Parts: sequence; structure tokens; C-alpha cells
Amino acid sequence: MDLSTLTIAGLEAHLRERVAAALAQVGAPGASFELVVPPQPEQGDLGFPCFALARVLRRAPPQIAREVAAALTPDAVIAAVRDDKGYVNLKLRDATLVQVVLRQALTQGARFGADGAVAPQHWLIEYSSPNTNKPLHLGHLRNNLLGAAVAALLRFVGHQVTRVNLVNDRGVHICKSMLAYQLWGEGRDPAGAGQKGDRLVGDCYVLFERRLSEEYAAWQQTPAAAERLAVWLASAEGRAASAAQAQDPATPSPAQLCFAAYKDDYFNEASALGAQVRQLLVQWEQGEPAVIALWRRMNDWVLAGFQATYERMGVGFELMQYESETYKLGKRLVQEGLERGVLLRRPDGAVVCDLAQVGLSGEKVLLRRDGTSVYMTQDLGTAVERVDQLQPAVLVYVVGDEQNYHFDVLFKILGLLRPGLAERCRHLSYGMIRLPEGRMKSREGTVVDADDLMDEMHRLARGETEARVAEGKAHTADLSEEELEHRAEYIGMAALKYFLLKYSPRSSFEYDPRASIDFLGQTGPYCLFNYARTRSLVRKVGGGEPRFEATAAARLTTPQELELVRRLAEWPALVLRAAESCDPSRVAEYLFELCKRFAFIFTDKANHPIASCEDAELRAARLQLVAAVGHTVKAGLGLLGIAALEEM
Repeated sequence: MDLSTLTIAGLEAHLRERVAAALAQVGAPGASFELVVPPQPEQGDLGFPCFALARVLRRAPPQIAREVAAALTPDAVIAAVRDDKGYVNLKLRDATLVQVVLRQALTQGARFGADGAVAPQHWLIEYSSPNTNKPLHLGHLRNNLLGAAVAALLRFVGHQVTRVNLVNDRGVHICKSMLAYQLWGEGRDPAGAGQKGDRLVGDCYVLFERRLSEEYAAWQQTPAAAERLAVWLASAEGRAASAAQAQDPATPSPAQLCFAAYKDDYFNEASALGAQVRQLLVQWEQGEPAVIALWRRMNDWVLAGFQATYERMGVGFELMQYESETYKLGKRLVQEGLERGVLLRRPDGAVVCDLAQVGLSGEKVLLRRDGTSVYMTQDLGTAVERVDQLQPAVLVYVVGDEQNYHFDVLFKILGLLRPGLAERCRHLSYGMIRLPEGRMKSREGTVVDADDLMDEMHRLARGETEARVAEGKAHTADLSEEELEHRAEYIGMAALKYFLLKYSPRSSFEYDPRASIDFLGQTGPYCLFNYARTRSLVRKVGGGEPRFEATAAARLTTPQELELVRRLAEWPALVLRAAESCDPSRVAEYLFELCKRFAFIFTDKANHPIASCEDAELRAARLQLVAAVGHTVKAGLGLLGIAALEEM
């Protein structure tokens, strides 16, 4: 075995070959096993249980483990083998592990752990998908950062990735902002108002909802409202509400319940503002020139604002699609489904899918009785068009968990209309995110804009940086105004991105801006700080970037040094699992643990001096380890969309 060319993957393959041969020797050829890290370090570096073999070999697991351990003789990689109550544990040769890991990390640098996908595929990732009636908000931040990180991970391990943004730029909600601008906008534009375009249009949307609420409150005092309330009070629901309030006066009044339930119907049936919105939508669909001109003007304002926010977030797309262009897609597909008998036409003319065909109850309307398409129809058509044109092997939709049922139905209907397509689709569902102030409500104008939150993180990061300078904790005490702003932006965005990505996608959580900026916690700034430490050491010792030297590397022998090497050895497999499970939180957790172990060595100057180490060879060895940690942290941060700072 040539250790000078052995990689981490090669080392793992060698171990699997040795274990497979040992299992064959005891009578279990082809038996499956998984090498995992034992719970206690003294048990070994890797191990596997033998309990599943007991039924096949008809022997007790401890006996099987003894036989397998006896067949696994030490070699250039394996230092020792032991059995322990039905488990086989392997101790690797420290010098071999150090040599393999450091050589690969230092040789590959920023690409350490890359290109691990065995069978690279084309993945299409759809994320962001905003509405052009308001700015991007906190929920969009999680969506964008999650989608961008998943795309970066997949590319890093070797897959081809197409990032797609399907912008919702049509419909009733867009017409609400347009009507508000017509009625109360006073001809303003972003330049004249001193606002980003998305913020100006968002203000129009909020204003519309406020005026609609005022209109609705006034309507509730009319005879028509009194008549509706009387009918509702006579219903079973109304009688139950009256009885409930009689028992507990603190409960909402029947009138409150009635009018809260009727508000959406009021907009569609009795509202003067609602009628104007619907008329605008009809005119848009008919291509009325003045309406189209206003729509394009306001959409352009919003899209320019989105682009500025995307650039600050550090996210982008290879393909931009717009619902104004795609909303009619799917009609041909629905017609094909009718012809094949997969879909049905109801007596009223609507086309539906009987969901019993896919194990669900009810039916899903795909074309209304007037022949117009619904949102699901567009999604069906868009998916098929993407597959036909781009040929992706996997389609991932990054959308919140409130849409779980929608995507379950979408994928099942896709499977009916295009057999095999459902298996290529994934819904990357994620949970709610909130600030301490409470849930966001865009209609009431209390939504937390992404721009505002990024500004707040910049402010907090600047304050923390200035405090560290004052306390002498920053590397440079005479930072210029430009450098302070530069660091504040990087640190603030690192704090935001790391916090939003350190939770598994399905988790819901509260975002605490101040906790996310902590330099000593499980945060982006903590990881940035430790990366900057690695760069400071490389600069301080001098001589350029450390290169791998096998003789020097062999001097890394303390438990803390070897533990850090073992953590580095886990990186290629971990980043591959993170990519293919679409879970960037694995990378975030790994980086924190790696930095924590590095920080222990860095601060343990009595037992692990680095720059001050008088033994030149040992100093070179530790510097190699420092550089390897730096390469890995920088690569991991980059996958989370976090740009590393050379100094902090």
C-alpha cells in the first residue's frame, strides 16, 4: 500500500475491503455493515456490530465478534482490533491517519472534500419565489439561504445544479398594490420617494389592506351587514357562538366571529375596492395597454429591489421564470390527462383529478368551469416543461411546510400524467421562523423586511467590533471607518446566515439577533473568528502557506491533535451526506465542533504552543494542522454562503 497516494476515501475503501474479507472468512460473505465511530474514544476509531449476523451464522454475537476480530490482522492502516460485547472495534495507526488527512487537506485546499458524489446528476433547485407586491421578508431570508446553501453543497460534491426562481408577478394580490398606487400613490416613483422599489410597492399593498379594513368596518354598520348577521345568528354556528359568550363574556362576540369569517367573502361579493381589483385583473388578462404599462412599471420597481437584496444576501439563479408567462402552462397536460381517462370533466365543465387514484380523498380542480387554470395547473405544466427542456434528474422545491399537502398532491398527479416523474421530485419543506416580537403579518404592515433585518445585523456587528477594538481583542486597534463597515457587514451576514442554517430545515425556531452575534457561542462570528485565528498563525510564523511534510506531520501525537485530525477526516463524508440529504445544518454543526476543538489547542499555549514552539519540526507540524483546519472552515462557511474574513 502506497501511503503517499492514499486518500481518505481510499483509506475507508481499504477498511471496508478488510472487514468484508474477514466476514467472508467467518462464513458471512456479502454481509452488509456500516463503520461508525464508537461512543467512547478508548474503544477505537471505527467499529460495527455483529448482532445482525447471529441469525445467519447461528452463533452468539460476542462469539462472532471474536472470530471477526481474529481475522482482522493489523496492517499499515489498522493498528489493533478488539471485540467488545458483540462489537468489533478498529484502532487506526495515528501516523497513517495524520499523513492521509493532512496531505489531502493541504493539497486540495478549498476543494478539500469536494467531488465526492459517486454518480453526479443534474439537480434543479427552485427557491425564493416571491410575490411582486412587497419586499422580501424574514421568511424569504430562510428560504433563499436554505436554497442557495443546498445548491452550493450539491455543486461542491460534483452535481450539476440549476437554480430557479419562479416569481409570482400576477394575480389579485398584485392588482391590490396597483389599485392602491392608482388611487393614493400620487405618481411617486422610487427615486423621487427615496425608497427601494419593492418597499414603495409594499407600502401600497399595506395601504390597500388598511383602506379595505376601513371600508369593511363601515359596511358592518349598514342594513346589509345587519341582515347577514341576523341570518348567521340563526344558524347552528351562530347559536353556538351566542351560547358560548353567554357562558363566558370574555369570548369573542357573535358579531365579531361572523364578520371575521365573512371578510374574504365580502372582498369578493360586496366590496367596492374588491370590485375594482377584480376589474384590474380582467383588464390585465385582456391586455389593456394602460393596465399592462402600470403593471410592468411597478413590477420593474420591485424586481430591481429584489435584485439588490439578493446581491446583499449573496444568492443568485441560473433561470428566472415569471408566473405571468407560465400561468397558462399545464392546460395541454390536463387535456392529455382527459384523453387518457386519468382526469375527469364534471357536469359543470370543470376538470378534476379524483385523488382516490393516488390514495387521497376528494378531488382536485385543475381547470375551473370557465376553462381558466388554477395554481396547481401551472405547477404541473412548469414541472413538465423543466424536465423536457433541462432534463434534470431531481427537482427540489424549497417551500415552507404550510404547503406540504399541495406538494404531496402535485407530485402524485404528476405521477399520473407523466409516469416516473413523481419519483424525481422533492419538497424541501421547512418550518416557521419568527422574531421575539411575534409572527410576521404582511397584510398589517408588521412584516420584518429582509433589508431591515440585515441592517440591524450590520448595526449589531459594528457595535460588537467597536467594543472588541476598545477592549484590545481585535487584531487591529486602528481600524478605518471603511474597514469597520466592511467587517460589520461580513460579521452581521455571517451571524444571520449561520443562525438560520444551523437548524435542520424542518425545525421551527425563533431568531434572536443578539444571540446570533455572540463571538463565543455556536454562531457564524465564532467560526469566522477561529478561521481568522488560523490565518493569523500562518502570517505570524511566516514562510508562506504550509505544505505537507510527512516527517513533520508524524510529530502530531497528543490526544487533542489526533482528535482534530479525526474530525478533519470526517469532512468529505459529512459534506456528501449534507448535500444529498439537502441539510446544510450538518455543515453548520460540524464547523462549530471543529472550531471548538481547534480553539482548545490554540488557547492551550502551555501544552500546544504553535508560533512560540521552539521545536521547528513540531511547529511546522502544528502549522500544517492549523492550515488544514483553516481550509476546511473556509470551505464550510462558503457552502453556507458566508464569506470568510482574514482578520477580526
